[in-house]
Formats: sequence, C-alpha cells, structure tokens
Amino acid sequence: MILQFLAIGTLLLSNSLLASTGEPLGCADHRISASAVQTPGDVEAFVRCAAEYLNEHGTAEARRAFNHDGRWKHSSTYVFVDGITASGDDSIAYVYPPDSSREGTPWGRSVDNFGNDLFAEMSRMLSIVDAGWLYNSFRNPETGRNEPKISYIIEVDWDGQRAALGAGVYAPDIPGTCSSDEVNAAGVAMAPSARSLQAFVRCAAVLVEERGYFAKSELEGNTRWRHGSTYVFVMDLAGNQVLTGNRLKVNGIALHEWGGRSSHVEQFGGRDMVAVADAFGEAEIYYVGLDPKTGARLPKVGYLKRVVAHGVPLIVGAGYFPTREQSSDETACEDNMVAAHAIRTRRDIQAFVECAAEYVRVQGTTEARRAFHEDSRWRHGPYYVFVDVIAEPHEAPLSHIAVFPPNPDWEGTSQTLVDNFGTDYFHELHRVMSLRKAGWLHYAFTNFAAGRSEPKSTYVIEVDWEGQRAVVGTGIYLRDLPGTCPSEEVNAAELEAGPTHEKLQEFVRCASRELDSKGHFATTTLSLDGRWRSGPVYVFGVDSHGGALFSGDPGSDGSNSGVSELNPMNSMQFGGRDFVDIANTFGEAYVYYVVRDPSTGMPGRKVGFIKRTVIQGLPVLVGSGYYR
Repeated sequence: MILQFLAIGTLLLSNSLLASTGEPLGCADHRISASAVQTPGDVEAFVRCAAEYLNEHGTAEARRAFNHDGRWKHSSTYVFVDGITASGDDSIAYVYPPDSSREGTPWGRSVDNFGNDLFAEMSRMLSIVDAGWLYNSFRNPETGRNEPKISYIIEVDWDGQRAALGAGVYAPDIPGTCSSDEVNAAGVAMAPSARSLQAFVRCAAVLVEERGYFAKSELEGNTRWRHGSTYVFVMDLAGNQVLTGNRLKVNGIALHEWGGRSSHVEQFGGRDMVAVADAFGEAEIYYVGLDPKTGARLPKVGYLKRVVAHGVPLIVGAGYFPTREQSSDETACEDNMVAAHAIRTRRDIQAFVECAAEYVRVQGTTEARRAFHEDSRWRHGPYYVFVDVIAEPHEAPLSHIAVFPPNPDWEGTSQTLVDNFGTDYFHELHRVMSLRKAGWLHYAFTNFAAGRSEPKSTYVIEVDWEGQRAVVGTGIYLRDLPGTCPSEEVNAAELEAGPTHEKLQEFVRCASRELDSKGHFATTTLSLDGRWRSGPVYVFGVDSHGGALFSGDPGSDGSNSGVSELNPMNSMQFGGRDFVDIANTFGEAYVYYVVRDPSTGMPGRKVGFIKRTVIQGLPVLVGSGYYR
C-alpha cells in the first residue's frame, strides 16, 4: 500500500511541473478581494482581476468600483491607474482612491526614497514587459514612516491612452523594514495571528543571519524580542538550544523550548521538527508548551525559519498561546478563491482548502464527494481535495480515508503511511488536530522515480463529515526549498528551454542555497558548472555596492574583474535606479532591463530576479535572468 501511495505521489509531482509553467491565470481561476491581500502573490492576482474588470466594464464603472467597492478598496490596499509617461509631470492620475480629488490632474514629479521618479520607472519597465513588479518607497500614510512597497502593474488602455493599473503591499518583514514599532513581541502577544508571528520570526531571523551568535544579548535581553509568553529562541540542527528569551532558567541553563533536557522529538509524538524546519525552510508548527507567565502547559502555535549564520545553519523560532477564537485564520471563499489548476504557492493551498471546507459545509457531504472526484475546480494534476475522518483518542485506527480521488479504492479504509521523517502521517494528523481546528502538516515521502525524498506541505481544516470529525486538505510540492532544489528539474537548461517567472525564481533561490551551504567556495561552481549556465542563462553575484563577485556570463572569465550587470552606475540600463539598493532592501526583486545577450552579442530585453543572501556576515546578491 505504501509503495502504491508513493507511486501516485511521483506521478502527481511530475504533472505539477507542467502545471506551474503556464501563462498568468485569469480572475476566474484566482479571485481575491482587497481585504484578503497579504502577499505579493495576492497582489498579482488582485491586479489581474482589476484589469479584467476594467476590460469588461469600461473606465467609468471601473473608476466608480475602484473608489467605492469593498472588493477593490480596503485599508492600504487599493487599485490605482496612472498615465504612462516619462515623468510624473505629465502623468495623469486616472484612479487614486486615497484622494479622489487628485484624479484627472498630473501628479507632478514624484521622487521616491530611492531617489528616482516613480513614473519614469513605470514607463521604463513597461517598455520592456507588459506587466511586472515595481519597487518603491514612500511615506506610508497609516504609519507615518517611509516604507518600501511592492507593487504589481499591468499596462491597460484607458479611454485610448496608455496607462498602468496596479496595486501594492507593504511588507513588514523584509530586510529593509522590520520596524521595531511594528514588529515586536508585544504586538504578537496582544494580537496573535499566523501573519504577525511569521513577521516576528522573519525579522529575528534577519538579525541572526547578519550577526550570528552576537545577536544573543539583544534577542535575550531586548524587550522588543521578549514580552510575556512571546519570545525568540534559536536552535542548531541537532536540536540544541543556542539562545532563548524564555526567562525560566535552571542552574543558569535555559530550558529547552520543547521539553526541558529530554529529546526534542518527544514533544511531537516522535516527529523531529528541527529536521522539518531544515527541509522546508519555514514551518508553522503546533505543540504543548510551558507558559512562562503562568507555569501551565498549554497548546502553542510556533513558527520556525532556517537561516545560515557565519556558515552555521540554525533554526529561529517563536510562538504564542492562542485562545479558542484564534484557532484559525480562515478567509471566506468569496474573498479568496483559487481553483486547483491555479495553485502555485502555500498561500494558494490555504485558500483552496478554505474554499473546500466551505463547500462541504454549504453543499453537504454527498455533493462534496462527487465534486472533489469529478470537478476540475477541485482536481487538476497534482492537486486534489482529500477527506480523512478522525477517530477519538482512545479509538483505533486513528483515522480512515473518506475521500481520496487518486485512488478511490482506499476510501473507507485506514492506511499505515510512515514518512521519511520517521513518523506515521495519520498519527501526526491526529496530534495536530488535537490542538487546532486548522493548520499545516509537513512530511516527506520518497519519490522513487527521482530516488529522493520530497518534502510536501499540506493544509487541513476540521469539518463535520456525516456526523464525524474529519479534515479536508490539500498539499503542495515546492522545488526551491532547502530540502529540494533537484538539479534534474531546476537548472539553466530547463529555464532556457521554457522561461517563466516561476522557473526563474526557483533557479535563483536554489543558487542562493548553494551559497548558503558552501559560502564563497560555491562561486566557482555557480560560474562554471553546466547546471548553472546554458546559452544566455547564467548566474551572477554582486556585493552590496554593485561590484561583480562572480558571473557565469560566457563573456566573463568568472572572476570578480569587470563591472556587474547590476552596477548602479549604469544609469542608461536602469534609468538611474539603483537595483542593488532595492534588492538589499526587499530581499528579493524582479528587474527588467536591456543588456547584451551573450547568445547573439546584441542588446536584448531581459527579465531578471535577484535574491539577497548573507555569507559570513556580508550581504551578497545572487541573480539570473532570461531574454524575452
């Protein structure tokens, strides 16, 4: 039975690689409202829906809707439309919900905190691509601070005029933000949520990545990182605690976050959560922890992030004790709908499962079973909805399968599925659902076709299934995790053969993993190895000043001699915009520019992606790109 399950997983994984290479999806496939926008991926879906709305309804109705309808305007999320010109002096504000009195008039020169005219950059970018990412920094009216903002824009027709339609999101947990006023332990303690905890841990991870063990005094002593029962802890990959903000001490030795000096796997029914965080890079976890305020043992939500500090991999984490009302962060399907074939990210998986749970509640189990088996909305390639019934703690087996579209013969049966972290999948499901009404499972089975273990993240939500406790769930394989990055699937030749934004992002993230694990010794491999260079596709690295560290460009000798293609002094290439500064601020960034194509020797329009990593305490920008 186990082999049959794994063979199915292998087939579905191969299909998923095909599913992730298509063109951008329409609003019928991925619909999201302003109130649900959280991530850059959400912003892209939101903007594509807005562009469709404009095309279908015309400018008059679009202006009204973008200014007044809750679907398009919520808090700091809104749709803007501006004329495409070389300067803000000539760009007309067609739609601007924060201040509709500006509409119909030129913006005037709008220089952001990176020192560039926002509208000149929009015009330059849209001369290379039809849609893409814009990175800027202006005063955030909600906080009163200058903050980086990530926006997605699409070129549209506005009453016969070229215009840019877009929306943006402020990110509190990127290297250039992490404001102590906005991201701190007190904030998590007062308003605990998966989102606030994630931002808190990511900002702590930035500090650990840059300072390593020297961050100990700040993370243990500064009240920003410790408030009540919320604090940061750091472990090595053996599960040894490196530091903790937990003030409970025994003989000067910090108690282990997961059960004193006993084995850290005991807290998780045998599951090694350090190994999970090492494989997945980031993971939301659930366990019973000791509340330092009360001394009671209570259910706890934790978040872990893997970093490499001065060549040493570490796990940074924190958590909070939820109330019953905070047991999940579900969003109504009306506000965030993702069809099976539109799934790309873990955020999409969560939205997909929330819609599936809502479908069960509204339509009932008979119709849900039929739909999950037959309807393309719920089943496509590697993505499908499963339903598992959960037994009471004293009953055996702990679970049986109610819906499993890849193999209906399993329905009504129980299975033994021990994954490559060494624990039974159904035991882990039962453990998590004893603490939560919804959450993430992280596991790995062997992909026999590829001969390796494949980490998979699955989101589950508790539902009533014919009077029994059950969960609906769906999982996703990702190719750019610390535990994946398969060379057979993520390489320069594959990117050259079928370039997409998603493949480029995976390629650069995996190149960054090489630097994480090998430091500067990886630069030769990244410059010369066939995995990392094929035709016009290659990896390059620059320092925080834009100086070349290495390059796989066939016209380069692979050394640090010469000028990098991201050099901020190359004003003609970027219209004066310093993309080194932008990548250092945002952590990751797409960049669009014209540069020599090594396969033709002629200038070509290039889509690039850059990722910031830290090697021996120094930031390095790793990048690559493809020619359009």
